[in-house]
Amino acid sequence: MENKKDLYIIGAGGFGREVLVWASLVAPEKRAWRIKAFLDSMPDVLDNYKCEVPIVGDPLSYDFKGEELLICAIGDPKTRLSLCRKVLNRGGIFTTFVHPRAIVSSSARIGPGCILATNVLISPGVCVDAFSVILGSSAIGVNAHFEQGVTVSAFSAIGEEAVLKEGVFLGSHAIIAPGTIVGAGAKIGARTFVKGNIPAGATYFGIPGQMIAGF
Repeated sequence: MENKKDLYIIGAGGFGREVLVWASLVAPEKRAWRIKAFLDSMPDVLDNYKCEVPIVGDPLSYDFKGEELLICAIGDPKTRLSLCRKVLNRGGIFTTFVHPRAIVSSSARIGPGCILATNVLISPGVCVDAFSVILGSSAIGVNAHFEQGVTVSAFSAIGEEAVLKEGVFLGSHAIIAPGTIVGAGAKIGARTFVKGNIPAGATYFGIPGQMIAGF
């Protein structure tokens, strides 16, 4: 019987505990890992919660042996991407978590360190680069491309051929029209519809989306 590697979840906050629940729902015979522990820079973050999985260290000082598998459950794209790159440089090895109820096309490409939540739909030809997070019931259209560190909140819809550049954040129920290019670090608010070219670093809100901050 093949030995399974230990799975460590980086971040023991609310999102980390949610990912723990999802991981526990994967049938044991379908797991390539066994749930081991959290890594978090705040050792007391679980003090007010009942949690059977402990925090065993800080991801920026933990002594990685090259035998661990990591997923990063931090919602903010900039923070997650920065931390994951530092952990990579320290020898950390990231895996991708796909919820058992997600639907992922066989022709889609999903990079390391991604999290795909409940009822996510990934269409043919989609490319999701490393350390991206797609939350529940979001749908990603044909040939869409996410650069590293994108966060898509629940119930969002991304049209075909859309491009989300590095570190983009979408609030829940966001709608990205087909062919739209969302610039690096942009934030699209909840229930916001955007199309065309969205500038890097901008914040859009409303239907249709209007820029409320950015450069």
